[in-house]
Amino acid sequence: MSSHPLIGYYLFIGDFRLDHEIKNFQGLNIKEYFYAVSIHTLMNEILALGVVILLLIIALIILVILYQRQISVFRINLEKERAVVNEKALETANKIFEKWSQTTLEGMKGQITESVRKEFEAKLEGWKIQEEEKIRKDAVLKSVNTLLGKIGEEFSPVLLSGRFGINLKDFRHLGTPVDYVAFRGLSDDKEIAEVIFLEIKSGKSSNLVGRERKVRDAVDQGRVRYEVVNLSEIINEAKDQLKLQ
Repeated sequence: MSSHPLIGYYLFIGDFRLDHEIKNFQGLNIKEYFYAVSIHTLMNEILALGVVILLLIIALIILVILYQRQISVFRINLEKERAVVNEKALETANKIFEKWSQTTLEGMKGQITESVRKEFEAKLEGWKIQEEEKIRKDAVLKSVNTLLGKIGEEFSPVLLSGRFGINLKDFRHLGTPVDYVAFRGLSDDKEIAEVIFLEIKSGKSSNLVGRERKVRDAVDQGRVRYEVVNLSEIINEAKDQLKLQ
């Protein structure tokens, strides 16, 4: 077998297919042989380069996968850390808010209490003034009504004189249980036409009380009589009773 320098080159690059290729190249001249060997060498280099590129791609894919896994782990850890930070931040915010709200609410409570107290006091003072004014007016009105009632009772004969045709001199004031007894015709030196019992009412109601109704019923039923009493006889009777005792 020939020992051509190109064959040594093949031995140098370690082509395990050298013997087979040399057999294929037998029968070629030097130029054709050199060309064929060059082509074959180039193809092997391309193949080797392709293998290297494939290995690099595989290595790159592995690196990308590992990187993605690391990124995923990093993201998971980041989410955990973010959750922890958010929880701590929320807890801190809640504490700050509770403290702020407690302080603020206390202040607002004091302000509202003070405002309500002042408003209540102001309304109370206004109510007192109004009620005092009403009470004063009511007291004055009651006093005036009472006074007018008394005046009316005292001067009612002036009003009643013309209504009943009774001379003012014929009115006699009793006060209780009736206000007046009128003897119509007494002052005219004539026969007394009638004796009238008068009860004066100054209010809106003309209802009679118990004793006043009893007097009215006795008069209406004719349970009225005239008695002449000798006081000396009564005194003597009293003396006789004392002696007997």
